[in-house]
Amino acid sequence: MSIRLLTHKYSAPWTRLCRRVTNSASLRRPATTEESDSSNQVGLAESPEVVEPSPVYSKDEADTAQTGSKDTRKSRAGARSEFVQEREPVVIHDMTDPIQTSKWYRIIPESVDFAQVGYSHIPRVPKLGHGLERVLFSPGVHCLQDPHSGVYNFDPYIRDITQPADFDYDKLTPYITSSKDKTLMGYARRYKKQFVGSTSSMTHVLSHLYFVISAGKNPDISSMSMAFADMPSRFTRGMRYPASIALRYQDGVYGIDADKSFDVQDSILSILGKSLEKLLSSTPREFDMYKKANSWKVKDIPEENYHYVEFDNFVLRSQLDCRDDRLPRKTFDLKTRGSLAVRMDLQNYELSKGYQIVSMKGRLQSFEREYYDMIRSAFLKYNFQTRIGNMDGIFVAYHNTARMFGFQYIPRREMDHVLFGNEYTGDKAFKAVLLLLSKLLRTITDLYPVRDIRVTFDSASSERQQMDIWVEVLNDEAEAAAMLQYPENGFVRAKPAAKKPAPPPAASASTATDPFDSAADPLASNSVLGEGAAEENLADDPIDDYVDPADEIYVNTEQPIFKYTVETFSTLNNQDTDESVTVKKKEDQWYVNWKLTKSRLSQDDIVSQYRRLRLRQATYFERASPDTPDEELSPMIKILRRISRQNLWRNKPPTGRVIVNRSRLPIHVTSRPSAAGTNSSDAAESASTQSAPKATPIDGDHPGKRRNRSKPGMPKTKRPRDPTKKGVQGHKTAGPGQRRDSNIAKSAHTRLKPEQEDK
Repeated sequence: MSIRLLTHKYSAPWTRLCRRVTNSASLRRPATTEESDSSNQVGLAESPEVVEPSPVYSKDEADTAQTGSKDTRKSRAGARSEFVQEREPVVIHDMTDPIQTSKWYRIIPESVDFAQVGYSHIPRVPKLGHGLERVLFSPGVHCLQDPHSGVYNFDPYIRDITQPADFDYDKLTPYITSSKDKTLMGYARRYKKQFVGSTSSMTHVLSHLYFVISAGKNPDISSMSMAFADMPSRFTRGMRYPASIALRYQDGVYGIDADKSFDVQDSILSILGKSLEKLLSSTPREFDMYKKANSWKVKDIPEENYHYVEFDNFVLRSQLDCRDDRLPRKTFDLKTRGSLAVRMDLQNYELSKGYQIVSMKGRLQSFEREYYDMIRSAFLKYNFQTRIGNMDGIFVAYHNTARMFGFQYIPRREMDHVLFGNEYTGDKAFKAVLLLLSKLLRTITDLYPVRDIRVTFDSASSERQQMDIWVEVLNDEAEAAAMLQYPENGFVRAKPAAKKPAPPPAASASTATDPFDSAADPLASNSVLGEGAAEENLADDPIDDYVDPADEIYVNTEQPIFKYTVETFSTLNNQDTDESVTVKKKEDQWYVNWKLTKSRLSQDDIVSQYRRLRLRQATYFERASPDTPDEELSPMIKILRRISRQNLWRNKPPTGRVIVNRSRLPIHVTSRPSAAGTNSSDAAESASTQSAPKATPIDGDHPGKRRNRSKPGMPKTKRPRDPTKKGVQGHKTAGPGQRRDSNIAKSAHTRLKPEQEDK
């Protein structure tokens, strides 16, 4: 609707809202020739193409314009809208022109689409083993062992987890970073792209960008039981802590690697994840070859299977873990999920491996608790990974590092509804964050061309639609030398210098880093499980006064460090909004408007802030050490360790008779004998099938249903058999006056032809 029609409809109230655009007199008369020429000159100066901005006002202002009331309330949205009214017109940015700071640009998600690069690796991707494929087509959690009867629903071989000391990880394909992947770099040069990345190196950064464009939208946990009614729904602290990436330059292409400055050691979960993926996608005989006792049998290390796509200025790589041709997108991702106790106490997982998952619902020791934590801490990254790899969903295996508990298949559609509201919003949001990242990285690399750069994204310290970006030139040699001087026991537990005051007694190792620490009831909604005040505001993470970041954290000050702030707002169907957006249908138009502002702080202030930011990254990975006294542990850790000690005996291998529910395994229909009759191998296969426990047939081949197995045209009359000869399954047939075993006759899947029975 044009400004003239809006003025005619809403009269004076609308005139007051548009007072900055023009005065009331010009709104009521046609524009003069001079004014038209002047406006055209402004439009030409706004290179690239200028788009007529949609009206920017808050909901309160819109209601005031329609009702004519004099409500002068000043809400956050109203103040935000007044600020946005001062902006320049939104423009569609042409990538051939450099980004101008403090200028609004518009992202149209539908303007770019994905395109596969190279040949497909799908045909050689492994499939699930041990009968786990039925989980893909049955919603919900599937227990490995029924907690009520103790019967196994799957092969008991996968119950006990092989520990890292017994598995030969050198026989697995080593991980290759994006900057060292020659195939990925080659695709980028062939298609003239500037950046390459992988799912593991980019999803954390993409999550921060999503927090900004979605106005801090929380996932939907309304499907959880009443036990989680008063639990927080926002993303966890681990999702919101600052994310850093390293841009490695090679012959015109930047490789995006995850920054591992402080996370130098692999956790037990990442180590076990490699071996468990191999376990779930191989047979018992194949997996036994990768144990150290038999690893000499592995001659060739298998190649990794990747999916490459191009999008805007990126070439992205995704690892393909598993496939099933019956799924809509054929491939899916394997995820091994450690239990709550293990995740909360990674460095002391041996003390937490007794924690069991024994129920479907509940706040502790339940599959529902694991699903709830996964929504808040991993769903967003999992969703972005499946989109990069064009995968159908994720297959989750729940464990406690000692034994397996159950399995669940979560389609991408289910994650879309929890995170975004529907899949339409998810598609548009994912494209929007990728386009925004492409434009930001191109602007950042123009600051230091042909250099290796570290870029840090922090969306937790700013408002919900703002994010800080820090740019630092990498000096790997100097940083490696400085890291050798870092405290061995971590920054939080380091002893204070003599010139600095001692820390207060309450500032222990656990209280400084544990987001679940609280002096209140550990099971209260606003304390341990609710993650307390530390979970509500990450910007207020405690930093010990006696630790001076300027003395402890290395920062390359040989080159200037830049700080930028990204600010966004959305336009949904030509209506600007500061709130989160949910697209109702595919035809809805959702645009993301963004602005990049350079900080005006002095270099000393920027360096000081950046050091404190890096300190937050360093202290995040620190947890309670094995020798931490119990009185210094957080209440949550105490509860989990107590539960683990009480149930540690459950990890022992079962003794006595093991019962497996074979009826739930898929049935393989055996081939029928040829005209020449059955040979010894056929008879052996038939005998093994008969000796197995009874299973439910498929495809309508019910045992009690008699079917004619003869050729067309043959008589349907049943001919008598020779009582001295053996039957189909190797058993003697019933003689005169003897009762024939009806079960054997009914369970036979094959019948001899009439001409064979006469022989």
